[in-house]
Amino acid sequence: MTEPNSTEPAVLETGPDSAPEVTYSGDESTASILGTGGHGYSQDYWDIVFEQLAQRTLFKVGIAILAVLYSVAVFAPLIANDRPFSLEAIDTRDYNESLRRPRLAARSVAELATRAEAEPEFDLATSLDAEVEGKLERLAILRSYLAEADEVPLNAFEKNFDAAVAAARAGDFDAARLAAETAQDDARFLRSELKPLAPDAEEGSEGVVLQPVRSHPLWESIEWWEVGLMALNILLLFWPIWNLIVNRVLLGGDRERIRHARQPKIFVVLGLTAAAAVLWTMTVNGDRGEFAAGPYKKGLTSGQIVAVGEPNLPFLPYGYAETHAEENFRPPTWAANAEVDEFGRRANQSADAAAVPVEVLYGEPAINDWDRHIAGVDELGRDFLVRIVWGARVSLAVGILSAFLLTVIGVTIGSIAGYFGGRIDVAIMRVIEILQSIPAFFLILATMSFTDPETVPPMFAIIVVIALIRWTGVARLVRGEFLKLREQEFVVAAESLGFSSRRTMFKHILPNAMSPVLVSAAFAVASGILTESAVSFLGFGVQAPNASWGSLINESRDPTHWWVQLFPGVLIFLTVTCYNLVGDAVRDALDPKMKV
Repeated sequence: MTEPNSTEPAVLETGPDSAPEVTYSGDESTASILGTGGHGYSQDYWDIVFEQLAQRTLFKVGIAILAVLYSVAVFAPLIANDRPFSLEAIDTRDYNESLRRPRLAARSVAELATRAEAEPEFDLATSLDAEVEGKLERLAILRSYLAEADEVPLNAFEKNFDAAVAAARAGDFDAARLAAETAQDDARFLRSELKPLAPDAEEGSEGVVLQPVRSHPLWESIEWWEVGLMALNILLLFWPIWNLIVNRVLLGGDRERIRHARQPKIFVVLGLTAAAAVLWTMTVNGDRGEFAAGPYKKGLTSGQIVAVGEPNLPFLPYGYAETHAEENFRPPTWAANAEVDEFGRRANQSADAAAVPVEVLYGEPAINDWDRHIAGVDELGRDFLVRIVWGARVSLAVGILSAFLLTVIGVTIGSIAGYFGGRIDVAIMRVIEILQSIPAFFLILATMSFTDPETVPPMFAIIVVIALIRWTGVARLVRGEFLKLREQEFVVAAESLGFSSRRTMFKHILPNAMSPVLVSAAFAVASGILTESAVSFLGFGVQAPNASWGSLINESRDPTHWWVQLFPGVLIFLTVTCYNLVGDAVRDALDPKMKV
């Protein structure tokens, strides 16, 4: 029993579902030093764990570096992209193409009417729907660039085009062809009447003045799940700030209320993340398209896109799969041997009459600027830093998702083995021993070699394979904890009250057995990243044009291309090291023998 004036903690059992509380009964200065906030404040288990973690410098350094890496991966589309954030411009190529299409659409309606008359089984309705959709799309583009007074010829064409479609649907093919011919005449008139006036045209030249259109190409390419991850990342990054505000303003600094608000805060964060994704889907519904290169840089360079003002490009103005073949395997442009001539030839390379000049597109640094390719260029002329930024998404996602999945599987199976025991435990342990007797990495390689990348994306295949093979360690830890806890009084009491086995296992025993699981999960993330990198390096993982840090290292094994191995390798090492530091700190903080 603790003396009244002693500063030593008294451990109080608060029930089977709670961790022990620690009550400090010393003076106010002692409580302040310990972070308890005054007389009689009782800390629960997690208060002590968080205090222990906050005192560990290496833990904070590791978390800070991981936060930066995950933020870069989540915000990769906003950091490295060939699309501008905002663009107020006239796309003359798109306008002229849209001006040419109406006549082709009208002629196509006439041809469809003729074919439907000759072939009664022909699916006329579907073909007409496609032509109507194309007509609406092209007229919408034309109207976006025209003043209201210049839209009159468009209205005349649309009226005759719709009449031709309606007649064809009704089976009056002669009337459809007649209306389609009239629409073609209207379309010819459109091409002459709505010819765009060149920006540098002399005064008095014929043509219409086009109105610039404001768009947001980069934002429109962001998909809903990316927005959700961005929202989650921001909420987690600023957790210390908004959590402090909530605790002091909304909860009045009351420690008991703060303790009970932990779970609601988690649900609020997840709810805001989901709300951001749903709202984005309803308003923007972005779609980048797989490896699709934007036309904006080339259009701005050639003058086909005439911008009003300065378009805003990301920090790295290159697309994920954008190539500069003239600069293939160029070293980082800050290196002494990276300087090239206008054809991409370095000082030690001979002249080539067929060499193609290096194309410096709009928004890109000059050919020999130090920041043109900060991390060099790969074999196909793709900016390597951009590939690293986007490759971080795969490597980090594989690590954390495989760790989550194998933890779920291991916890479930280990709980069953430890709680029920007997033959169930024996059977599960024999399966675990068989799996652990086979080298996990070779088992993963063998499984991946039989996985068709066309059927199952390699990233998801690696996640599932790692989880299905490496859950055994977590299962053994959980089984051991369950064997230790299942004879405790609170478990006997729960069974005596008639609680189901599932409730007893996952509501009463499991929360008290989670300490080793959390430590194991932290190390599992690092192991997953290493495994993915090794599998991709050997060619069984992520395939080009996708990228991960492991697959990037495999793009060249020539030591003269040192940047290809150096930068992804350093990032893999740094990430794994940080996860190990975090795992060590969590293990020590969860140690029941730790000092408060």
